[in-house]
Amino acid sequence: MFDLAEKESWYKFIKNAENQDIYFTPEYFEIYERNGEGKAKLFVYDNGKDFVYYPFLLRNLHNLTILKEISSKYRELYDITTPYGYGGPITSAKEEAIKKKIFIEFEEIFESYCLRENIITEFVRFHPLILNHQDYKHIESTLNRHTIYIDLSLDSEEIWANYDNKNRNRLRKAQANNYFTMVHRSPSDLEDFLRLYYKTMDKKNAYEYYYFQRDFFENSAELLKDHLELIEVVMDDKVIMSCFFMHYGDFIHYHLLGSDEDYLHFSPNNSLIHYVVEWGKAKGKKALHLGGGYTGDIDTLYRFKKRFNKYGDLPFYIGKKIHNQAIYDELVKDLPVPDNYFPLYRHPDLATPILSNNK
Repeated sequence: MFDLAEKESWYKFIKNAENQDIYFTPEYFEIYERNGEGKAKLFVYDNGKDFVYYPFLLRNLHNLTILKEISSKYRELYDITTPYGYGGPITSAKEEAIKKKIFIEFEEIFESYCLRENIITEFVRFHPLILNHQDYKHIESTLNRHTIYIDLSLDSEEIWANYDNKNRNRLRKAQANNYFTMVHRSPSDLEDFLRLYYKTMDKKNAYEYYYFQRDFFENSAELLKDHLELIEVVMDDKVIMSCFFMHYGDFIHYHLLGSDEDYLHFSPNNSLIHYVVEWGKAKGKKALHLGGGYTGDIDTLYRFKKRFNKYGDLPFYIGKKIHNQAIYDELVKDLPVPDNYFPLYRHPDLATPILSNNK
């Protein structure tokens, strides 16, 4: 087991993993540890030939006010989760038979660890580009929604052909009229981004969680360094859209965005994504991952992203596991919330604050 004081150990394994991405780096986890969402931990099962690499956030249940009375009966109780984005376990094994065998070994060892350490539940946001839900069988996986990606290994003409007609027409109009200039900013140059981001969150009536504070973005810029790109769309000398993209290994991720709604009828987001397609191809990247919709496969955001690749659907799975059913049942008994959230004791309607001193 490793923590953030042992980053070199994280990278010793990352560089030999079959799939590499920003979401598995210790720096990405440190952003969320600093944000008070848990302690970054890395569990590695190594059989001498291959390994399974599983980073997660370890959260102390004693910090949840609603559980104080029950949890005080026990020694420390924990749960584990993937931070915002994607994750789950990955491996160095390439052949399917070897991969299956090492995951069986890993799952047995990891289950023993969870029971020993009083980890009550586990929640995983699996990685749509890696499809690692197919490997981790010891957890209940369900399809949450689809996400969209653009295959940057294709020729530019093929990528363009996979855009829908409406998207291509908007891009042609923007290019013909020279509407936009794309500007790369230092990720620490946050003024325009924050102004637009918070306006966008207000417009979308976003959950409180997504109102990340300034230090969240400052930490992202500090920790992700050259793997974080801040690109702004400028029109009439005004920044009308600002977006963070993360890139690592073969992948680019459309991360967090703010926009000025007064200019959205010019379709700046279409031009921004098309620009990043060309930029990513020039950098030798293999995929631009756009993510999914706000709520699923029918909302406006999903339909917008789908315009960039009619063949680009990827399944996004989440995993849920209760490691200690008896204690879990005790924790959730009589909670005044609908039983549609996991783990139920972290339902947002309970208004249980995340404290920054998780142990």
